[in-house]
Amino acid sequence: MVPGTRLPLLIFQQAKLHLHRQQCRHYLSAAYRCEEMWKKRLDHPLLKDLKPGDYFYDMDQKYKREGKVTAIDVDLFVNSITDSQSSSTPGEIEEIVHRLRRSRESIRTLPSTHHATLRHLLQAGRTDTILKFLSDPMNYGIFPDHYTANILMNAYLEQKNFTAGARVASCLMLQEDFGPPLTQALALASAYSYATSDNNPPWEDYTEKPEEPVEEVKIRVKYLRNPYFDDHFDLTEPQHLVGKTLAWLSPLVGGSVGGSCEVLGWAMYGKWKELEDAIQRVKEASHPVAKSVVQRVNQIIESCKEEEGGESHEGLLSAIVELENASGKVVEMDLAGEIEAIVRRTVTHTQEQEIQAQVDMFKSWEKRREEEFENQLAEYRKQKLMVEIEEKKRDLTKKEQVIFFFENQEKLEMLAPKNWIFKKKTTFKFPKKKAKKVDEGYIPPTVR
Repeated sequence: MVPGTRLPLLIFQQAKLHLHRQQCRHYLSAAYRCEEMWKKRLDHPLLKDLKPGDYFYDMDQKYKREGKVTAIDVDLFVNSITDSQSSSTPGEIEEIVHRLRRSRESIRTLPSTHHATLRHLLQAGRTDTILKFLSDPMNYGIFPDHYTANILMNAYLEQKNFTAGARVASCLMLQEDFGPPLTQALALASAYSYATSDNNPPWEDYTEKPEEPVEEVKIRVKYLRNPYFDDHFDLTEPQHLVGKTLAWLSPLVGGSVGGSCEVLGWAMYGKWKELEDAIQRVKEASHPVAKSVVQRVNQIIESCKEEEGGESHEGLLSAIVELENASGKVVEMDLAGEIEAIVRRTVTHTQEQEIQAQVDMFKSWEKRREEEFENQLAEYRKQKLMVEIEEKKRDLTKKEQVIFFFENQEKLEMLAPKNWIFKKKTTFKFPKKKAKKVDEGYIPPTVR
């Protein structure tokens, strides 16, 4: 090797390794998914001999016959599916989950149902179905726990599907629960990657739209409610959802990364008053913000249409100019690299604890499943016993009416309908013979 070439070679290798990490965006290790412990659920007596296809057929027949589905039945079905069967069951999963959500049993949905449903869909590569479930909780009621959300966001960051990752992060924002530090870090990485990427997949609208009638239909209503927008669950604009996610996540992160993401988030959300307050906090804080964020905020403000003479926008632009002129407040910073460093540092510190927490969670789910199964068996026995008791009561009532008929005759007459005449039982009488006609001119013969 030529002297003096070792250092440039090492620098090149380090740069290549850093570029490879940025391209992969793979944060969680394979051990985080707890595959071995997850597969052990199939060894449980409740799931060992259960065949998903036959069980779904039985549930479907029961639903058509009784019009209901139970939470424990749905949990047993989705947990009995193996990894090899995941690709062939998304349709059945969607149908049975929708039926459960539209029934009274939805309130009793087990937490293992959410985890198993999303895990099987991710295994089958059905990102569209996952996003459909998360974006329409009214019809499906599937909410990811923190561990499932981590697995989803890590997979989408690895696939560079920043739209899917940002939608999972926004789902956590809508539930106002960003979870432990690892979930917060992955949600921040997902939202920021979507906000700074120029080739994101389209943000599909999966909510059901009512079919337009062929003919005009007029409905009489007493009054019309004024339109109401809650500025949270009614949000549908992707920029607003991701911006609010960034703005709410930033205080949990803090530092230059948190301040920069908060300013970017309020700008994407279009909340100018909150943006001005965030800029003021950055001026008073000791940490700077990224120059790329300030440039991006300027672009967002200029692209927005000015309202009421543009006074609020002029104030914002002047506040940004003051921030830029302040010494040491706007600096060159690799914000994506800083966020990635936060995620990797958090993974290193918390991954082992979260793996153990998942193992304990799987064990608790098995106990909960056994309890719910026993409760359902007890409920079935109770219903069967109640049916038998009702049948015996009806039989005894009929016998009692026959035995005590004459004692309750007056009461029965009062209960009888008005147009119904209660006739007493009469004895049988032979009909009278008709009298023969007498011939007055008849002369009897002489009797000798």
